[in-house]
Amino acid sequence: MFYFRHLLPMISFILLFVGSGIYFTFLGENNAFYQLQPVVAILPAIGAAWLLCTRDKSPLNAFLSGVGHHDILSMCVIFLLAGAFSQVTNDVGSVNATVNLALSLISDKWLLVGVFLVTAFISTAVGTSMGAIATIAPIVASMGAHITCPMPLMAATVVGGAMFGDNLSLVSDTTIASVSSQGADSRSKFLLNAKIALVSGVVTLGLLIMLGGIKGQITVSEYQPMLVLPYFLLIFLALSGINVYISLVISTLSAMVLGLALSDINIINLCKSVHTGFMSMQDIMLLSLMVGGLSGLVGDQFMHQAAKDLSGYARRYGMGKKVVALLIAKMGALFDLLLANNTIAIIVSGQIAKEMANEHNIPAHESAAWLDIGSCIMQGLIPYGAQVLLVSSITGISPLSVAIQVYYCMILGVISVGYILIFTTIDKNI
Repeated sequence: MFYFRHLLPMISFILLFVGSGIYFTFLGENNAFYQLQPVVAILPAIGAAWLLCTRDKSPLNAFLSGVGHHDILSMCVIFLLAGAFSQVTNDVGSVNATVNLALSLISDKWLLVGVFLVTAFISTAVGTSMGAIATIAPIVASMGAHITCPMPLMAATVVGGAMFGDNLSLVSDTTIASVSSQGADSRSKFLLNAKIALVSGVVTLGLLIMLGGIKGQITVSEYQPMLVLPYFLLIFLALSGINVYISLVISTLSAMVLGLALSDINIINLCKSVHTGFMSMQDIMLLSLMVGGLSGLVGDQFMHQAAKDLSGYARRYGMGKKVVALLIAKMGALFDLLLANNTIAIIVSGQIAKEMANEHNIPAHESAAWLDIGSCIMQGLIPYGAQVLLVSSITGISPLSVAIQVYYCMILGVISVGYILIFTTIDKNI
């Protein structure tokens, strides 16, 4: 009864969101799982939690306390700054420069390998898998008349590269959500994540090479190489241990200066770009605030109890940290399977994952990495996820034929599990 009462609001959210997606799928709507926006689908869950709230303070105070939680507000500020950075770099031409720089490095003898590397590079730089797919998929689709490679495999390679960057990028929604929800250091999370992602990427490249070289022709447009610098600056600042807020502000300002010097954009339009970037994050910010309010209504007691019970489950296997780390990754994957959105999956499951990590002395950057990796693995493999649906609509092929060939996400799953089992130490005192 304890779990049912506290889980009922979240169950109602999942049923409404997933149910609407299935309904619109049968109706043949594009992006069926995004016809009903999650920020609206969560409102009935908040209403149910409000009615079930039995805390000493009023439901309103409980809701506002959750909305105003430090981690939630911190996440929202980073979302804003990341949105401004992404929009400014797009408007000054940094995205176009990055794409053409990457395309210029592709060997026409190894298109599969090249497509994966280019998409991974772009996705890591700009922080969005959807943006990377929207950029590269049309190019891949246009190759259809010039190459003999099966298009589903090419499309799946694009998705794999995009998920590489979505999981690893310092300005990705999933990175921001996982780091903020766990109270982790972004540099430490990046370094751990990079080990696993790079090994998985190398294995994926080996597999793509085994599948054979595909000849084709790629056209590269003119670009300003200097406009790529803001992305490298952001990575450098983050790896230097500079606060993520400061890193984003400095990188955005550098993009604005380069835009003024190398393009015909003016300062007023740059200010408009910053505003547009802020507004592009309003949905995910509102959802974060709503989830924070829902957590406030549900109460910390439930989070503590759920984490305690899951930790007890892990102890029964006598492996402690290993099982908990696997459970955190599995939680991210399971919520993504239900919600078809890796950022939302992280936001929803983040608090329980944090409690479990604290219970077993798992460093915050590790729990952030496992949560992020688990959700991104699943996001690249579900045929109703936005990434697979987008590349399928652009290339005109079945989402299922794409999803079953996203080898990077499969390999990432195997490598991650192996890393946890081999390198995660067992705490004998737990």
